[in-house]
Amino acid sequence: MKTILSYLKIFGLLLAAYLLFGAGAWLMPDGSVDRHIARTLDQGDLSSDQPRAFMPQQQCRMDNFTDALILNQAKALTSENLLDGILLLPRKSADGLPFEDLKAYSDGNQEMYTIHYGRYWHGNTFLTRYLLVFYDYISIRLLLYIVSSLLLAWCLMLLWRKGGWQTAMAVLFGLLVCYAFMMQFSIQFIPVFLLALSGMVALARSDKPASRLFFIIGSLTCFFDLLTAPMLTLGLMLVVQAALVRDDAEQQPAQTLKGWWLTLRSSLLWVAGYAATWACKWIIATLLTSENVLADGIKNVGSRSDVLEDYGRWDAVMANFDMLPWQFIILAMLLLVVLAAVSFRAQGWRKAVQLLPIALLPWMWYFFAANHSYLHNWFTFRAQAVSIAALLLAMMQFVDWSKLKNLSFKAKH
Repeated sequence: MKTILSYLKIFGLLLAAYLLFGAGAWLMPDGSVDRHIARTLDQGDLSSDQPRAFMPQQQCRMDNFTDALILNQAKALTSENLLDGILLLPRKSADGLPFEDLKAYSDGNQEMYTIHYGRYWHGNTFLTRYLLVFYDYISIRLLLYIVSSLLLAWCLMLLWRKGGWQTAMAVLFGLLVCYAFMMQFSIQFIPVFLLALSGMVALARSDKPASRLFFIIGSLTCFFDLLTAPMLTLGLMLVVQAALVRDDAEQQPAQTLKGWWLTLRSSLLWVAGYAATWACKWIIATLLTSENVLADGIKNVGSRSDVLEDYGRWDAVMANFDMLPWQFIILAMLLLVVLAAVSFRAQGWRKAVQLLPIALLPWMWYFFAANHSYLHNWFTFRAQAVSIAALLLAMMQFVDWSKLKNLSFKAKH
């Protein structure tokens, strides 16, 4: 009972923080926000909805479409009273594309109507409005890139120190082959990337059980994310947690069972924080505004998890699976197979069996959230960074790296 009360207290504080964060954004001066949006539009940076960055592949599509909607919401937040603004998230439309609507709104078009998008918390919109007080959109993207790059470097350094270079390289490789660097330039994509990195940093810096951390990160993921790749925050944290648990041969198989239970418990806490935060948004918005956000939320859960005649649940999984550059992934796996053949470590199964279930999480998400995962596979596929990191790290357990190092030393001398 004491544990349940502590989680209820944490959850209450989180909900209060979310409402205060939204209220603070609503209170930001409209003049500065409007000026920086107008400057963004003059620069034309959002005029293309989904341009390719760096490379022409579909995996490199930017989501300027949604970022323009977010800027529209940030500007329209104060067009309604405080509660309606932060709970219903209005934006203005003239039935054009998001960039066109944003430009018309910025130019003072009076023939626009309001669209509410209340089923999400839209923490990213609130954050954007804070940043728009000081920066235009291009500067915000640069700021996000700098912050996320520094956080990534810090995360990899800590993982190298606490979990070994294998953990750091598995996580980095997973992020790279899932084009995670594309997330650094988008307001729509960046929240889960920052939360995943922050969660891994917190795990690497702590010597105590991190059950509450999973609950908090699950809640924050719901608050900031728009269903881009939520499993990224849970999965990468689970990979790091499994990697940091000391491998004790004398306590097998009890330690394996304990590792599975730790993964299951952490996952359930993340899900509890994620689901409860979303449900409370629907309830709070329904009670405090004139709209039935609860009914809208339940309806969309059904539609986003449903399938249509032209595709099924496994099609949703494969649509995301096929987005990965398997030629590089298979090459890395083959290299590890060769290294394991040269220097095999039989005890590696103990850690591997704890990592392999984690690899399934993104594919389970795609299976159950089939509609959303199929239609938006060009960005939902990035959650598979979890799968690749877990699989590679599991394979690394079968390589006796110390023996391999000695063989390399002898060969040189």
